[in-house]
Amino acid sequence: MSRSQQAVLLLLTTISVTGCLDTTLDAKYPTTAAAIADGAITRGWVPEWIPVTATNLREVHNLDTNVSALTFDLPNGSRLQLPGDCKPITFPGLVPSHFNRSWWPTPEELRASYVFSRCKSDASTHLEFVGIHKTGQRGLHWRAYAR
Repeated sequence: MSRSQQAVLLLLTTISVTGCLDTTLDAKYPTTAAAIADGAITRGWVPEWIPVTATNLREVHNLDTNVSALTFDLPNGSRLQLPGDCKPITFPGLVPSHFNRSWWPTPEELRASYVFSRCKSDASTHLEFVGIHKTGQRGLHWRAYAR
């Protein structure tokens, strides 16, 4: 095989392997303690302000873009203390999650059943949002690209 054929083969192999790598990862944790044990909070996929009483945490994130989405349940009596930089925002001011997952609320459900805040993001290219179900028993957190 000639050098040019080897170079073409190497290039095609690299392209095919690169295209197969999925940098979007999903995780599910029964409790906040399980998310802590897995390092999800240390890695930044689950915010450190999530109450220790939260359960049924589901998250998805993209390693390349750092966009993410998280849902969690809050048992009765749980107290959610958002960071001080989180400010109320209405539904029309949101940037939707970039992910389509069965566990993520529909736009209609978000509009009708959640109250939102926008929080300061660590990255200038991202927006960070929190949604709390009006029952107080379900929470959302997501990072999206700034428009």
